[in-house]
Amino acid sequence: MYDRHDGGRLVAKTLSAAGVRHLFCLQGGHIDSLLFGCLNEGINVVDTRHEQAAAHMAEGWALATGETGVCAVTAGPGISDAVTGIANAHMSLSPTLTIAGARPLAQADTWPLQDLDQLEMVKPITKWARTCAAADRCGEYTAAALAEAGRGRPGPAYLGIPLDVLFKPTPESTAVGAPVVAAPPAPDADALQAVADVLAAAERPMVIAGSGVHWSGAGPALARLAETAGLPIFTINAGRGAVADTHEWSFGPTLPMGGAFGDALAADVVVVIGARLGFTLLNGALLRGKTVVRVDVDAPEMGRNLSGDHNIVSDARVFCEQLTAGWQGGISAARQRWGDHLRAAGAKNRENMVNQFSGTGTDGVVHPLELVHAIDDVAGADATLVADGGDIMTWGAAGFCARGPGQLISISTYLGCLGVGIPFALAAKLARPDTAVFLLEGDGSFGLNAMEFDTALRHGLPFVCLVGNDGSWGMSRHGQGIQFGYDQFVATELGVRPYHEMVKGLGGYGEFVDDPAELRGAIDRALASGLPACINVAIDPDVCSPMTAAMAAAGVG
Repeated sequence: MYDRHDGGRLVAKTLSAAGVRHLFCLQGGHIDSLLFGCLNEGINVVDTRHEQAAAHMAEGWALATGETGVCAVTAGPGISDAVTGIANAHMSLSPTLTIAGARPLAQADTWPLQDLDQLEMVKPITKWARTCAAADRCGEYTAAALAEAGRGRPGPAYLGIPLDVLFKPTPESTAVGAPVVAAPPAPDADALQAVADVLAAAERPMVIAGSGVHWSGAGPALARLAETAGLPIFTINAGRGAVADTHEWSFGPTLPMGGAFGDALAADVVVVIGARLGFTLLNGALLRGKTVVRVDVDAPEMGRNLSGDHNIVSDARVFCEQLTAGWQGGISAARQRWGDHLRAAGAKNRENMVNQFSGTGTDGVVHPLELVHAIDDVAGADATLVADGGDIMTWGAAGFCARGPGQLISISTYLGCLGVGIPFALAAKLARPDTAVFLLEGDGSFGLNAMEFDTALRHGLPFVCLVGNDGSWGMSRHGQGIQFGYDQFVATELGVRPYHEMVKGLGGYGEFVDDPAELRGAIDRALASGLPACINVAIDPDVCSPMTAAMAAAGVG
């Protein structure tokens, strides 16, 4: 077996010392030294069928665990294929590290194999990007990359290592790098007291908790703050599940579908923790006229779109802990009435959504919400749902009960990247091998990385994929219909294809369903198979989610 000490082995030693357990990759000659180094250091190498999927799996690991996910790709087309995955992590602020091989230093400007200006290509979509030019510094650079990916406001890091550096022998005694991460920033004491005073006087406060809550592990601290002060919580992006949707002060997503968010917009004080005020929140327009508190580790973010009346530069967890520790007065009667009102509104809205949409599919097809209900009924408290697609994703985000951090994972709100579903599901299964992982996927997005079912089979990673098959790019089809009329469509029709047969052909479990009554049985059979499974479900193509309708009417998407 290849067992030598070189730059690749030093990278692997540093990853192992930092607690990295899995490396996602697609093999290439430029990175073989690293792959064998990982083999020798006990790091599980998960090879995919496309570099994009390897980069997505790194982000999926981060979303499921809160840890930095690591992938490795070869030079040239290897890194260019991974760019979409890196960009998605960049837009969703997920901590990942991409290690890329590169042409030998000595062959600059000689037209060597697979040569690109990789560093300049990735700089705009990473928070840290470097090339290591000395084998004995590979550990140092790897440790720095890991630290930068998770430091402060997280994001993707990139480390390029030329072939003649990665394969160069190094003494066995060469130092292994050690990531150094500074203590999370704490809020200014006077600014924190001002926020406490504002919240104490509020009768109808609310909290919007975003990805920063997930990355800082602030869920338990935020839950204690809500219980202490009576603060209704709404979650967005990777913040979903940081405080379980079943918690008495947690009200689920910031979507108007089936929840209390619309009623909560009558709030007098809004605390935005670790969340961007982008297009999903109408660039802050929903919050105008209210007292707004913004909490973020990244100071410039709080001036974007809508500056807060109080802007607190702080780690989300530290902010919640310190505000709770200094809180006085408990929960006022007005605050309790506000919470009770939102609970009643949420229950009524969910009932209305079920009554309006559930079971209304035409003959031979299923309403998309039926897929979400079936998954939620079967899933159990520890299960993970990955949602990938356009219209189908909005149903999943609205209808699934997120019971823990990283248990509801979906596409990046801001990049809108489809095809993440299967890689994310595989990473989630690696993170939680003893619990069920479900993927709710549109038929369009399924096609982007469908061959990663082969990766699932080769690495023994069973999950259940329910394809909502409306025979089209559904969100785009409805977008065209709403804006241009439903009499003609352009480049949105796919046809109902037997995706389940493809998965069966690879060796997995596959089944076609067109009756809501058969959904739960199909899920049970898929779970019992112990195989990566695809349940191909014919859904009503005429059903359009309220979110898609609103976006189309606004000319978005």
